[in-house]
This record gives sequence, structure tokens and C-alpha cells, in this order.
Amino acid sequence: MFHSSSPVTMTRSLALIVCATLTAQFAQAQIGWASYTKDNSRLNANNSTVMNDSEEKDYAWGDLDQDGWTDLVIVRKTPYTNAGGKVNVLLMNEGGILTDRTSQYATDSSVAGDNGFKTGTNDRDVAIADVNGDGWLDVITATTISPGQPKNISHPRIYINQGPNGAGDWLGLRYEDALIPDFGAFPNFCAVAVGDVTGDGFPDLYFAHYEQSAVVDLNDKLLVNDGTGNFTDESNARMSSAMLDSSFAVSAVIADMNGDGHNDIIKDTALGSTGAAGPRVIVDYNNPANVGFFNIYDQAYSGAPYHANVGDLNKDGKLDMVISDDGADRYLLNKGNDALGRVNWSAAFTYNTDDGFGSNNIVCDLNNDGWNDVLICDVDVDIPGCARRMHVYHNKGGTVGGNITLKEESGGGSTGLTGLSTSDLRGIHDVAVFDVDNDGDLDLILGDCAGTNLFVNDLNQPGGPIGTNYCGPAVPNSSGFPAIMGATGSEQAAANNVTLGASMLPTNQFGYFLTSQTAGFIANPGGAQGNLCLGGKMGRYSGSLQNSGSAGSFQLTIDLTNMPPPVQSSVLPGDTWNFVGWFRDKNPTNTSNFTDGLSILFL
Repeated sequence: MFHSSSPVTMTRSLALIVCATLTAQFAQAQIGWASYTKDNSRLNANNSTVMNDSEEKDYAWGDLDQDGWTDLVIVRKTPYTNAGGKVNVLLMNEGGILTDRTSQYATDSSVAGDNGFKTGTNDRDVAIADVNGDGWLDVITATTISPGQPKNISHPRIYINQGPNGAGDWLGLRYEDALIPDFGAFPNFCAVAVGDVTGDGFPDLYFAHYEQSAVVDLNDKLLVNDGTGNFTDESNARMSSAMLDSSFAVSAVIADMNGDGHNDIIKDTALGSTGAAGPRVIVDYNNPANVGFFNIYDQAYSGAPYHANVGDLNKDGKLDMVISDDGADRYLLNKGNDALGRVNWSAAFTYNTDDGFGSNNIVCDLNNDGWNDVLICDVDVDIPGCARRMHVYHNKGGTVGGNITLKEESGGGSTGLTGLSTSDLRGIHDVAVFDVDNDGDLDLILGDCAGTNLFVNDLNQPGGPIGTNYCGPAVPNSSGFPAIMGATGSEQAAANNVTLGASMLPTNQFGYFLTSQTAGFIANPGGAQGNLCLGGKMGRYSGSLQNSGSAGSFQLTIDLTNMPPPVQSSVLPGDTWNFVGWFRDKNPTNTSNFTDGLSILFL
């Protein structure tokens, strides 16, 4: 099987619940959406700091020991706007089992008496990057609300990856106190962003600040890397006071927003500041004529933003923006640049569901269809409450570079993810989204108010969805959406276990499936409104006519040993077969249409 790649933003992150009929099952599973199975057997960790942990938590992930398996860092603090340090956790991925190796690999420190991750710190954010250019990923934390504590407790911390010893054994992480400058008064950093802003190839750091009235107001800090992981505060030399001003900045990202090849800085501030604008999301643009110095301050969004992240939502190569808002959450599409090099933003679109305050958000492709989906966590980092739930929005696609549809699908207690109930998504501080079991799809690690739980993506599991969609999206039908082709079962030809499904169809219409070993594109065949994504010799399952019913979907279990005429041959290992659904429609007059194509490489 082949899939499009699934980049994940590292910023810190079924069938339906058993339906009575197969039709209802396919209505969810075959819109190219996501199915999960809870599997906490993959968490080999201490109950008090992981499984049953009631503290605020934040995640970052990467392959720290370079064994080909993605590891997880968990930073913890006393929840909400409170002081109080908590130990952090290092979970090493050992063949798909996230195993607590904090004591073994994360207790070394340059400070006498400090025990690395085992020293209680009030860390709100964490990132992973190679800060010293040795090829090994390091860990950076953002620490908040630690008055009266020494620098190694109150300030951000950098844990340098020690790499292997002479025998090839990984040596773990070591806290290096001298790498971060001393800011004097304790900093209240709620977020850290990592990226090269000076153009020298070395990652710099941007810390977003939380002002506590007259107690402490350091504003944001831009720390420039000298190439060895030593950082210097060059905030005021490179950015204006308006750019650095934050009252309650909860998130920050370093990314090239306008496509000029130079990284910009995106941050939100959830409260207004004295003499400044109210809550807002800011893009500070890097000056291409003087790289590393920022010359344009641009407010991309106002309202009540609580977290901002970026990712390409409409497949045009430009970074769009996702905003968790105290009101309705929003997403903004990048429409290109104006004459000054600033992004022209679309309207601030809302989603189809929302229940108030949101927090950490992630942009990633959960179902390997090439369209990035959106996850928005729900626990307010300032005001207590775990009654809301995380929302997961399916990107149903659209026109490349144009508008898209982000929708929380029905099912699973209205979570939109089959295999997860509403209670599973209740009170989520953060979510880690990476391939835990190395099977090619993205799994979920959910950090809620009561602990951490792991859900395995069923996309590449036996009996789950198979095949790769192509030639889409299809031309929208009278349902208002493009129809989608899918299949479940096994790619093993000998298993003879494939069920085809077509969804997002007009209701109560007849149709059938077609197949060919040749992918193609035929525009409006026979006067159809849609396009046929097959070529060559085509077989038709016209003898198995289906009806879309009230669910707007139909399905058919096929026999791989007897493909339909005029093909009429057996599927063999190594064969690739392509499938399409044809259906009647009234849009507005009688017509017909097609799904997109689905390609299955049989093994």
C-alpha cells in the first residue's frame, strides 16, 4: 500500500460506535476518515506521572536515540495559573512500547544537586530540536510562574542529547544551565518556538511571555543561537517593542509565512496590554533585506485567541492558520502576499461545532488522504475546568488553493473519531500525534485531566481501511460534497477480504462500482457531471446494483478470484487494481456522477 506523506507540527503535538447496519458503518469509515483503538498496553510507565497523572501536561516527540522509533517527552506543571514544580517524563519508544526511561536517561545535569527531568519545574511548553548541530535532537522547555526560585528552576531549560558512547549505547539527555541567559526576575514563559530566524542554519528560540501585573513583565524574548547551542538575548536589537509585547502569550511558532525563504514569528496574546491592542494573533515578518531583523508587525486576527498554529490546509504549499478561541475557533487561509510581503488572509472561518475555550492545537493528516486535519484541545491553562472536550475536524478537501470543508463528523458520541467516546476526549491538555507502532499512520496520545491514554490508528490495521485515493476531489454532487471511494479488509490477495464503499452520495440513488488495472481520467463520460478516474479495460459490478439510501452511501463485498466482466480474472500478489463508484443524481435535472478513484496494491 502507498500513502502520501504526513508531516506533523511538533510544537509543544471504528467503524462507528457499533452501528446496527453495515451501511451506517460505511457512512463513517468510508469518507476517508479515522478509526482508533485504545491500547494502553503500549504505555509502560509510572501510574502517578503518566497513566493516572492529574497535572497539566504538554508533549513533544522525536527520535531521540536514533533507533527509528519516535520517542515522547512529557513536561508537567501544577495546573492553571499556579506555582509548583513537577517532574517531567521521558518515554522511549522500544519497538512500539513507550517505556519510562526518565531515571536512566534524563537525570544528568550541569548544576550540582539538580536531577534533570527528576527536578520539579513548572514547565508549560516543550520543543525538540538539534540546537548544537551535532545531529542529535535536544529538548527545550518553557517554564512559568516560579517566583523566588533559582535560575535552574525558574528559567527555560535546555537538555543536550549526549549521543552514543564508544560502544554505540545512547547516553541520554543532560541539562546545561549555561546555555540560557539569566533574565534576573523570574520569567513567565508559556510557550517556546524553535527555528532559524537569522539564516545561519542554526535554530533560534522565541519565548512567549505571560505578564503578571507589576510583579514581572519581561515581554517576549528572542534568543539567537551561536551555532553551538549557546543563546544570547537579542530581542530588542532585532524586534520592536510592539512585536515583543505580550500580556498573556500562550503559543508561538517560527515559520516562513510569506514564502520568501526566511522564517517569521507567529504568536498570540490572550489579553490586552497597557497602551496596546487587545487580544490578537501577530505575525512579525523577517526582513529579507536584513535577515534576522524584523521590520513588519502585522495583526492577523483579533477576537479572543488562546492558541495559534500553522499548516497547509488546502494543499497549495502556503501555510494557513488555526486559532483556538475563547469563542468560536477559527481557521484562516493564506491567499498569497500583498505588496509589502504580508500574507493576505481569508475571512476567519468557523467550524461546525465548538463548546467554548480551546487550547493547544495540531494540524496533521490523520487519515493519509493528503489533506491536513485539525485537532483542538480544550483545557484552559488559566481558568480551572475539565468539562469540555477536544474537537477533531476532518478536512474533507476542496479546491487546491481554494476553500475547504473542515467538519467534525458524527459518530463516536459526536467526537467524529470512531473508537473514541466523548469521555475519551474530555478535558484534554495536549495531544501527541505520531506513529507509535511504525505502521505508517498517525496514532494519538491524549493527555487529559486524569492521565495519559494511547489510541492506535486503525488505518493500516487488518480489517481497517485499505488503498489510496487519487484523482480527487470528485465533482460535488447534489449532497453538496464530492463523493468518496473507499475500501476495508486486507491487501493480501489470498485473504480475499475486500469490501468496497462509496460515501457522500446523494440519498436514495442507485449506483454500482467499476474497476480497472489502469488509472485514468475521462471528463464527463456519457454526459455525466463527474469524471471517471479509470482507463483501459474496465469491469462493471452492474449486476450488483446498490442504493445509497438515507445514509448516502453503499457498499459491496467483492470476490478477488472472479473480477467482473469484461475483466474476469483473479487478483494476484503484486497487482494494482483501481476502483470507482458511479451513481445517479438529480442536480438539478437527472444526471450521473462518480466518486474519486481508489487504488489498491495487493500483496
